[in-house]
Amino acid sequence: MAAFGEFTAVAEQLIAEGETVVARLTVSGRHTGAHPRMPRPIHRTCSVEQIWIFTVREGRIAEIRAVSDRLGMFLQLGWDWPA
Repeated sequence: MAAFGEFTAVAEQLIAEGETVVARLTVSGRHTGAHPRMPRPIHRTCSVEQIWIFTVREGRIAEIRAVSDRLGMFLQLGWDWPA
């Protein structure tokens, strides 16, 4: 992720059933590069939870859906919430 240095993603939980795999992640990083909402780096850190849902068919990822705590990220970084 170009906007965030010191980026880490830790799998807190993995659940698999049939062709569906769900991952609950803690994602952390420092804002060190351009982001559409904040083009100048502010060098603050944030840590948010994400949920990723993978559909696996024939041993390959066929679909990915993800949900991220954007509000938490914006609050931690001090960014304004988009209008």
